[in-house]
Amino acid sequence: MLLKRQTAKWLTSACLATTTLMSAALLIFTVRGGESFAYMMGHFPAPFGNEIRAGALEAFFALLFCSVSLFSVLGGMRDIFADIPREKISHYFLMQNMLTGAMLAIVYTNDIFTAYVFIDVITIAACSIISIKPGGKTLSATMTYLIMSIIGSSLVLLSIAMLYGVTGHLLMPPLGESVGILAATGEYTAPLFVLIGLITAGLAIKSAQFPFHGWLPDAHTAATTAASAVLSGLIIKCYLVLLIKLGCRVFGIETLELLRIPHLLIALGAAGIVYGSWKAMNQRDVKRMLSYSSIAQIGYITAAIGLNTEAGLAAACFHIAVHAAAKAMMFTAAGGLAAVSGGGKDYDSLRGSARRAPLAGVAFIVGGLSLIGIPPFPGFVSKLYLASASLDTPFAVLIIPVAVILGTVLGVMYYIPAMACILAKRTEDGNEIPGISHHVSYRAALFAFIAMTLFLGLFSGQVLRVIEKGLAVFG
Repeated sequence: MLLKRQTAKWLTSACLATTTLMSAALLIFTVRGGESFAYMMGHFPAPFGNEIRAGALEAFFALLFCSVSLFSVLGGMRDIFADIPREKISHYFLMQNMLTGAMLAIVYTNDIFTAYVFIDVITIAACSIISIKPGGKTLSATMTYLIMSIIGSSLVLLSIAMLYGVTGHLLMPPLGESVGILAATGEYTAPLFVLIGLITAGLAIKSAQFPFHGWLPDAHTAATTAASAVLSGLIIKCYLVLLIKLGCRVFGIETLELLRIPHLLIALGAAGIVYGSWKAMNQRDVKRMLSYSSIAQIGYITAAIGLNTEAGLAAACFHIAVHAAAKAMMFTAAGGLAAVSGGGKDYDSLRGSARRAPLAGVAFIVGGLSLIGIPPFPGFVSKLYLASASLDTPFAVLIIPVAVILGTVLGVMYYIPAMACILAKRTEDGNEIPGISHHVSYRAALFAFIAMTLFLGLFSGQVLRVIEKGLAVFG
């Protein structure tokens, strides 16, 4: 906060670039070794110390979060300096670093209470990067987000307190052993159902899973471009990563199946796919359309987690990557398209904007085609993998394929009109904000996003093998 704006900008960019490279190095190391490792921080054992654990899956998510954060900040750099008061720009970069650090902590931690602490750090930092943009709507959206986040955090904390009360552990490996014993004896079935339900509901609220999605459209629409990209692309996914981690390491597939938690996740996920897609189809503001689309995409991930199988978890992890790259890219592209349209984000204002900002138009279309599920883009692979994984689960064999088909059809009905709008001819000239189309960091970020999306599509088999190798040692 004490640094000058330009110094804070370069320091944040360098920090994100460094952690991206380090995460890539860790991914190569863990994939080659095929194992995970734990590190006792400070060399103090539990309950005094803390423990982190890293394998191929943790490294994969760390690389995803760091790289998308980097590209989002670079792509939204002009809007950061345009939307945020001069004296608060350094504060924005501080909050961005806190967000990245907190997401990495959730990815790596092997302690359930540490995960809760960094859930609250994310809440504080996320509310800061939303409210830092002046305006009454921004403040209102921040307050709604804060209230819902507090409710979600409270449910998670209550669940952790109950879990500690019946097991006496906070580290995930001994927690998993104790929960398995309790589930096998049947003595604590009701308490386990309640505490797993509480933590699932808390994370569902924080990840905007249907029907707890009400806070998301206003929060993501009101924020500046970089914040919208990070919020929609990463933050709501971080809680789903934690849900996967808890399912694998703490509760276990057998316990979750015994308590019928997967059935609930599949039902809510399928409902979220249809509801989010339907609401997105009725929007005329591009950022609100993208926000409601995120609710649908969260539905795909939740339904995949609900399959409670290794194939389902692999589909969930892959779709997290697909949506993180595509949605952050589309929010970044939407910022450039709005900039060449006088700042308007409605479809009438954006008409023909891709002709004035071609690279932003290409990025928006690539992201849209991916999320619709058009081959060879990665969204097609993730939906196909999800539908295939559901065939082995009796409860989901009809629900998920039907939801995927409906979501794809509805996706065509709201993404294609948006693409046609930005490609259409416009009789009058737009009020372009100077320099946006030629801003070096903006163009570099869009090129990187497009390359990441194409890589996920063209090399989906290799990416899925990395995810499956990580899942093999994740539990």
